[in-house]
Amino acid sequence: MTDHELELPALLGNSPLGFLAALGLLQLTQPLLEQPPRLSWRGPDAPAVLHTHQPLTHQSLADLLARQLPLEDDDLLTVAPGILGLPASGPFGDALRMPVDLALDLLACHAQAERDRSAPTARWFTALVNQLSLETSNKKTAGRPASGDRGDLYTTTTPHFGRTGQMTLAASWAKAADHCRSDSSHLIAALVAWRRVDDYAGANLDHYATGDAHMVSHGKASQRGVPGATWLALHGLAAFRLTGDTTRAQTTSWDHTAPNGALTWPIWKQPLTTTAITALLEHPLVRHPNPDTTKLHNLGVTALYVAHRTRLGQGHGPLQPARRIHPAPTSNDL
Repeated sequence: MTDHELELPALLGNSPLGFLAALGLLQLTQPLLEQPPRLSWRGPDAPAVLHTHQPLTHQSLADLLARQLPLEDDDLLTVAPGILGLPASGPFGDALRMPVDLALDLLACHAQAERDRSAPTARWFTALVNQLSLETSNKKTAGRPASGDRGDLYTTTTPHFGRTGQMTLAASWAKAADHCRSDSSHLIAALVAWRRVDDYAGANLDHYATGDAHMVSHGKASQRGVPGATWLALHGLAAFRLTGDTTRAQTTSWDHTAPNGALTWPIWKQPLTTTAITALLEHPLVRHPNPDTTKLHNLGVTALYVAHRTRLGQGHGPLQPARRIHPAPTSNDL
């Protein structure tokens, strides 16, 4: 098979937003190409590379991505409709935090659709709605499943999305899509050189989207997110499995032992499909606190990173800038 490479200068492996956006790019292009695209990295702190069976330019790739943008009245998640358009049905104001019985019914329907016509909705549903980690509707006992009545139990959602105030994943998805739909140049900018937008907060995936007052000329704190990269990154959430034992959540690439949680991820040198990437993210060697350098090298992993979640008064804050944990930074990296 012919392998055409397209380097993506803006999607750096040492950026949480860049890493997630590269995963989302793969999720969005896979249904549109005759053969599955693959992803690799030029090396530590280096750009992503898209591998395809047909040659692509940055513009033709951006045009391809634009085909996955929802129309104004369409389902926000065009590759797996029927999830982000659900109505809110609980005390949390978030449709993805639904009664557990409803979640199980929906998952059964999505799984049947996957068996009948290979619909991908079940995979997306389980990446966004965790029916194995439950909270109660009673704020006094939130986070602790109630005994007996399951009607009091609600699902949680992915910790990769940090909720602040009244933010929801669906609303953040809609804002990113709106920006890209109104100005398609955001998509090519996401690939080659990020263009920040005033008063756009992003989805708490990018520390640099939060502008402190002393960093801008007008002297006021502001939001300056990257709509195109954020829209891609939200689709990257499909790569991470949500599991748990009802009382404790587990999520691929998420460190629950950190005070506010942390995203951890590898980059690799060999081109991988979406399925292979999920297998690598879940590999015990990648998740080990003291990884074996030789074994990681044998897996093709060239670096490991971590980005801790910050905390704001109204809830979760953006992910911090990434810190490389393997190989250990040298004096030349500092």
